[in-house]
Amino acid sequence: MRLGSATIVMRPIRTAVLMMVGLAAPIGASAAPFCLRSQAIPPQCMYYDAAQCDRDATKQGGFCEVNVREMPVRRGFGQYCVVNSARVSTCVYTDRGTCAAAAAREHGTCTQATGRAPSAAPDPYGANGQ
Repeated sequence: MRLGSATIVMRPIRTAVLMMVGLAAPIGASAAPFCLRSQAIPPQCMYYDAAQCDRDATKQGGFCEVNVREMPVRRGFGQYCVVNSARVSTCVYTDRGTCAAAAAREHGTCTQATGRAPSAAPDPYGANGQ
């Protein structure tokens, strides 16, 4: 009888230890594809719905962006991309305003394209206006 009661006592302890180990795992390992960023708080990569991330970002004076570690953005010719919760990106926007309007219509978020240098106005004194 003693052996049986010791086994019953050990199972909850083992379960509790396994749960604590799971909670101690790095948060980045389970990061979501969308992050809320602002100057007031560190990045909050906890959003799986792009539209919800965008709404919360607007409320907090920040912006929503893609967590490129979790969801690489397909590059296009634009500097800004609309990304939705289905992980579809459309990188055809040259300014954030047009991108943000399209993102609102598509229930997504607007993010800056990765690996793109900011576009600059042509140099009027350069060769051929370049």
